[in-house]
This record gives sequence, structure tokens and C-alpha cells, in this order.
Amino acid sequence: MNSQVLYVLLVEDDIDYSALLRRRLMGSLNQDNGQIFVVAQASLLREAIDYSINHPVDVIVLDLNLTDTAGLDTLVRIQQAAPQAAIIVLTGRDDQTLASQALRLGAQDYLVKGNFNTELLVRAIRYADDRKQSEQALSEAAKQLHQVKHLNGSAPLSNELASDFDTLLNKMATQNSLALSELGDDSPAKAHVEK
Repeated sequence: MNSQVLYVLLVEDDIDYSALLRRRLMGSLNQDNGQIFVVAQASLLREAIDYSINHPVDVIVLDLNLTDTAGLDTLVRIQQAAPQAAIIVLTGRDDQTLASQALRLGAQDYLVKGNFNTELLVRAIRYADDRKQSEQALSEAAKQLHQVKHLNGSAPLSNELASDFDTLLNKMATQNSLALSELGDDSPAKAHVEK
């Protein structure tokens, strides 16, 4: 089995809770696809920002309320520092409005502390990473399409480029369908994926 390493940064100021999540992730090997988690921890936003600048980070599990920051500003600031990373908001509040706002701002998922098990956390991390990669691929394809349009002026796109773009869109639709099928009806991420 080929293993894929996924770099996860837990940003949580409750040291005991962070250690619990870290042990769960480090002890889990996703049997479906052989993912192995390399987990780092930060208890302050500034530590998380420094870490994400100097180390590879695929997914950030982010508590919105830390000692040095609070609320959605926490999400915005970490996104600015680590735009390549998928972000899962982790909070003690089961607040659908806050969840929707976080998703609109670019979080990939929203988990309430104590309302998930290791399997759900692993799945959320995997899907967050998949969605972020899809978003980045779509953004890159849109840039390339824009460049081609400028190069060709009003000339039609080549069949090969159009075919590549269709393939990318089909892959993204498949990933979204898979994510939707696994999300519960009450998940705030469901509305985000349906977009």
C-alpha cells in the first residue's frame, strides 16, 4: 500500500484537548487510502502563522478562540499566512450562523468540540484537503483559460484545452458528489459543498 503523508497543524490553546486530537490522528491510518498524518501543534495564532510559513501544512484544524485572538478574524489571519492550506474550524459553539460565515470566508469545514469522533475528524481532514486541491486546480485552470483567451483574442479555444477543462470540471463534480454523500443533512459544510 502506498502511503500519502498529510501535514496537519492543530491550533488549539487547550493543551489537553489538542494532545488528545493529536494522539487520535497520529494513531490513525486511513485504511481506505493509506493516509498518514504528521501532526504539529500550536496554542497561539502567531505560533501557527510562524509554523505554517516555515513548514509544510496541508490542513489546519483551527480553534477560533485562542489566547491571542478570537472570532472569525482568527480564520482570516491564518488564511492570509497559509493560503495553500485547507482549514477546518474547530469551536465549542454549535452556532450555525458562525459556521456559515466561516465557510463563506473559505473554511472547508466546521466541527464542534465533543460532537465528533476520530473517524469523522479523519474524514473531515481528508475531504477538506481534497476540496482545497480542487479549488486550487480550478483557480489555476481559470488563470490558464484567461491567458489563452488573451493570447487568442476572439479566436475559439482549442479542442484539447476545452477537453482538459471539461475533465477537470468532471473530476471536481465527482469529488463534490462523494463529499455530499458522506455529509449529514445537518452539516454546515453541506451547503458549502453544494455550491
